[in-house]
Amino acid sequence: MSDVFPQVIVEAGFEPTTPGLATGDLLLDDPTYGLLDTGKLGDTNTWTDISGWCQSGSISRLFTRQQGPLTLYQGGTATFTFNNTDGRFDPENLSGPYVSAGVTQVRPMIPVRMRAVYAGVTYDLFSGFATSWIPPGTNFGPRYDQTVLSAADAFRVFTGVNLAAAGAAGADELSGARISRILTAAGWYASARGLSVIAAGDSRMQATTLGADALSLMQLTTDSELGELYMDGQGRVVFRNRHAILTGTRSNTPQAVFGDSLGTVHSAGTELPYSLLSRPDDDTTMANDIQATIVGGTLQVATDAASVAKYLFARTYARADLILTTDAEALNWAQYTGYLAAGDESRFDEMTISPRRQPADLFPQALGRELGDRIQVWRRPPGVSAISKDLFIRGIAHTFDASTESWQTVWTTQSAARYSFLTLDNTTLGQLDASALAY
Repeated sequence: MSDVFPQVIVEAGFEPTTPGLATGDLLLDDPTYGLLDTGKLGDTNTWTDISGWCQSGSISRLFTRQQGPLTLYQGGTATFTFNNTDGRFDPENLSGPYVSAGVTQVRPMIPVRMRAVYAGVTYDLFSGFATSWIPPGTNFGPRYDQTVLSAADAFRVFTGVNLAAAGAAGADELSGARISRILTAAGWYASARGLSVIAAGDSRMQATTLGADALSLMQLTTDSELGELYMDGQGRVVFRNRHAILTGTRSNTPQAVFGDSLGTVHSAGTELPYSLLSRPDDDTTMANDIQATIVGGTLQVATDAASVAKYLFARTYARADLILTTDAEALNWAQYTGYLAAGDESRFDEMTISPRRQPADLFPQALGRELGDRIQVWRRPPGVSAISKDLFIRGIAHTFDASTESWQTVWTTQSAARYSFLTLDNTTLGQLDASALAY
């Protein structure tokens, strides 16, 4: 590893084992697995380091703006290109190093993860499962070959697990308990095994009969909560409650400042350089007529008349599938959603950083930021006063080439301007008469 490029570690679980912690493994703060002198460190995966053959790769963990004003994260994907001159990644090679009892382990659904080490710190960037191993269509000749490994995180697993309809259960449980119930039914590894981080939640749910795929059931719960659901770089299911983006330090306080005036000092930090920055002003997420109905309930409507007048027509966002427990909750849901979505969004939509430009400062940011983190960005276009916006990171993509030591990180962002709710003990959001009250 050089001082301008991280050590890239790509590993595969070729051994027939299960990701996570086994019985007897040590997990801090867990009442069962966290007992000192009784547990051991480690996990059950026998990871095989295949970094030495990895030439390049990309990781993508994105979200969509096309589902109305709510945040919907997509499943993460990864692609790695390997030197396969010795045929080790060819599933037809039963004499290769990744064969067990005469059966190739170069197959779909083996665990795959990527980490990066920079300045002695290890960053988890992706963890998921192989979806395909594809040789190139190009014939490179007798002395060279490649294989492309594609992988996807557990959202792909949850989409493929359909939970049969059953008797109603879980009436009045908090949204976090509902997410955990679905994960258990889907056979996902329990939180004690270190592969889920589930908040308690702020809203209670109706009973569920399941009867759909696990991902859609969890996303419905998340939408009803107005929370966030995604897979993090460690391969953990993360469920954030509605208030987490308001109360969590990483979301209510800028974690870094970027701009086009390198070294300029602000109260939130010193400007770091970016390479590209898009700045649209559009109506993609606008909604000023929110129609919310819980299952078995009565339609609740929240209309922003000023927004309708300003933008000429009503822009309706309707949900009739919410699983909140009362009509009053549905009205609060509609009013909160309408408050967040009643205007157009002038934002910095996508920011690209090239860590090699200032590696000691930029690589920790590129590798260490997570979905939901808050950053501040400054832009000084010609003829216009400096523009400053606080943003939430909603999508993360990395592209790297180990042979040329090139790295690029792209963050998809969302304006944090409408999330200025009153937050006690926060220097920015804790001012009376300056911030709205949250639901």
